[in-house]
Amino acid sequence: MRSLTCFLWLFTLTAGCVLEDKFLEVPDGSVEAGLCGFCDSATPACNETTQMCVECTAQNASACIDSTPVCNTDDNKCVECVASSDCDDPTAAGCDTELNECVECAGEADCDGIEGLPLCNAGTCVECVPATEDRDCGGNSCNPDNFACTATMLASRDTCQTCVSDSECQNAGNRCVAMEYQGAAYPDELTGFCLKTTEGGCEQPYSITLENRPSLSDAAVADYCGINEELATCEAVRGLLTNVRCDGGDDQDCPQPSGLCRQVGSLENRCTYACQSLIECLEDIPLGRPGSTCGSSGSGGDDYCGG
Repeated sequence: MRSLTCFLWLFTLTAGCVLEDKFLEVPDGSVEAGLCGFCDSATPACNETTQMCVECTAQNASACIDSTPVCNTDDNKCVECVASSDCDDPTAAGCDTELNECVECAGEADCDGIEGLPLCNAGTCVECVPATEDRDCGGNSCNPDNFACTATMLASRDTCQTCVSDSECQNAGNRCVAMEYQGAAYPDELTGFCLKTTEGGCEQPYSITLENRPSLSDAAVADYCGINEELATCEAVRGLLTNVRCDGGDDQDCPQPSGLCRQVGSLENRCTYACQSLIECLEDIPLGRPGSTCGSSGSGGDDYCGG
């Protein structure tokens, strides 16, 4: 009898060992998940408290990928964000914590995680704003088109020099105004030139009124003292003003696309530009000033300032 009992005990123990060592196959599309056994790929993590399969846990946050890379541990769901630090798009740097979605910034705190773009302007994180550009850009201007600091110092651009902001113009009454050359934006739609408003009158060579134009910093329109945009560009006008030489006698040696290399008064090989009337050229002060006439120097060709 004792032998039979021992045999049955050994048989039971051996059978138990076989059952414990039996290989368990993982169901298709599932993963091992600890206390939860196996979880499908949609809910691959195990909430050990409830022993239920969930999308993610604090210990298994890596299950969250692609457009929902963050684990909301309150409900074990993969979401876009739980705080603004999870949002890295300058146009959506804030986090709506009710919807767990990245949204436009509401203040500078939302932009803390956006490198180089610390300010919130109209829902977007930017480098600077014109109102505080001196501080934001260390004495340089803030481009009002893209709210980025430029390499141009404030109040450093003379009349008819390029600009992107009113604050770059150094002369009183000057604003940064978009211009044209022969009917097309020049040099492009986002670059202007410092021009004086017509208030108080205009002086040569900026004697052509450019009517109803906004500045690049202000949508309000005004009239400006300008040039003949069919014949000349600001660079060509300044070439004459600053007595730029073209010793090779070639127009290409002068500011293009409108610069001309001509004899200006008695001065040979000087840069100038085409004109239709005397007021487009330099003022005749002192009397006989080179560049203050509009003619062809007797050549019978097109008129230019100084001819």
